[in-house]
Amino acid sequence: MARARRLRLAGAVLAGAGIVTLGGCTSEDMAMFADAMAVASEEMSVTLTSVPSYGCDYNIDGYLVCDDTGDGFADRYGDSLDVAPVAYVPVTPPVRVNGYGEAYQYDGGCDCWLREPSLDEAPPRRRHHD
Repeated sequence: MARARRLRLAGAVLAGAGIVTLGGCTSEDMAMFADAMAVASEEMSVTLTSVPSYGCDYNIDGYLVCDDTGDGFADRYGDSLDVAPVAYVPVTPPVRVNGYGEAYQYDGGCDCWLREPSLDEAPPRRRHHD
């Protein structure tokens, strides 16, 4: 069942790509295609998450997802009645410290590194020899 869903989704994506490349598209067509791709992406983020059969777990984005068909892949987002084995613990974003001791923390929202002074370290001492 999950394989059929993935094949159907892949077919829809390829059909959409074919429509874009075959004819001249208006901005409305492009907006509609972008919306369809966003929906397909959202659906894939649920259906490609491996969870215990007939159970629930958290996906990489921290959302509770559940398997209703027993195939080991999430079929839907969880709700307040669903129980997951453990609580979701967010991963601390990576931190980089440059040679001056200035810390930068990765921000997934903008896909960039932002200056974070609270994580600064003392700069290494540079000894100069004559």
